[in-house]
Amino acid sequence: MAITALHGFLGLPSDWDFLRHAGFDVVTPDLRDIPNEGDTLLGYSLGGRLALQALLGGARYRNAVIVSAGLGVDTDREQRIAQDERWADRFEHGEWYAVMRDWNAQALFGGHGMPRHERDFDRRELARQLREWSPAVLPPVAARLHEIDIPVLWIAGSRDAKYVAEGQRALELLPRAALWIAEGAAHRVPWEQPEAFAAQLREFVQMQ
Repeated sequence: MAITALHGFLGLPSDWDFLRHAGFDVVTPDLRDIPNEGDTLLGYSLGGRLALQALLGGARYRNAVIVSAGLGVDTDREQRIAQDERWADRFEHGEWYAVMRDWNAQALFGGHGMPRHERDFDRRELARQLREWSPAVLPPVAARLHEIDIPVLWIAGSRDAKYVAEGQRALELLPRAALWIAEGAAHRVPWEQPEAFAAQLREFVQMQ
């Protein structure tokens, strides 16, 4: 069973190599060109938001895994858009080391960092993602989750309280969902606990 894996903001296709090493067949498409069908759709953070949009837009998958993703912004949308615009401007024009230092210092990451080199990114593309794929720009999904009638495994880290709450909310709205809270992890569950994550993923896909 192939895994179509969507990385998060500042993600790279190689981020999912640990799943390949664990024996999974992993496809890592460009986030602007998500396949319309497949076996398992896996999305982390920004990739999770885009996975939900794809499923609600008619993409046909046998099951889905959503990691550290929210359901969208219903209130204070202008405030979140302004926040993302500030980040977009920094990623487009700021000194790379300082921007990455401050990005990784955000509380949701719980002190977990992932090395990122400027040479691997188009800074204008990063700014575009922050502007166009902000949770306050993409349509909120809570009111439509009941339309996703495939098995869904929702994952969040226990130290990432906001997204634990989002996962619990999603569990109530999705027709066929399970929730795994990764004890001790923050936002970057797959890379904080790669073995446990791979085990949960394997158990889930083998049940389908």
